Amino acid sequence: MMGKLWGWLFIVLLGGLIYLWQPDFFQQAYRIIEHGDIAALSQYLRSFGIIWSVVVTLLLFVVMTFTIVFPFVILSGAAGIVFGLFWGVVISWSGEVLGALAMFAFARYFFRSLVAGWVCKSPYLKQVDDYSAANGFKALLIARLLPLAPSGIITAVAAISRISFRDFILATVLGKLPPVVIKVLVGHDIAFAGENMTRLVIVLGLVAAVYIVMWWYKRSKKRKIEQTD
Repeated sequence: MMGKLWGWLFIVLLGGLIYLWQPDFFQQAYRIIEHGDIAALSQYLRSFGIIWSVVVTLLLFVVMTFTIVFPFVILSGAAGIVFGLFWGVVISWSGEVLGALAMFAFARYFFRSLVAGWVCKSPYLKQVDDYSAANGFKALLIARLLPLAPSGIITAVAAISRISFRDFILATVLGKLPPVVIKVLVGHDIAFAGENMTRLVIVLGLVAAVYIVMWWYKRSKKRKIEQTD
């Protein structure tokens, strides 16, 4: 108990010191991201220079993972503009993975023991917890592959489950790459819609097709179950 209390104090102190170190940076970045202005964010990132813009972008991905409310497509699109599509994907992918690992470690350390108490009292939660331990990799990989899935929430749920750290890392590294490619392309092409409208429509059409197929599959599966009953 005391160890976790000291852990909370350390995190709060570290977060406060980082904010006090550069309050203008966080306030400016927040205002731009809040308005969803991909072009303005890309200009802001460029102002830090080549090396520091990479560091700042990675830091923003980690912060946005914890805030949950902002869609990554804004930052991913800006990364695609600043670093080019290839390196934008690499940096965005790295940032999302780093953010997921940081959030997983935080949530598992501080909240897993609390959830474990609830699990012991509920047969249903125990069944779900056992499933996560045995099938966590597959379930997390599928969740990661969905382009519009809330990454921070998925990470938090995984952290309080019994999925192993190895399975979490592997599913996150593999599963995040395709959605990151989509988000970089969509964010980049939204900022330059006049030049890339065809590609933007194609990518958005593919994303819509994925969700339509999922909806159709779930509906078909539900009908089969109803017919069997």
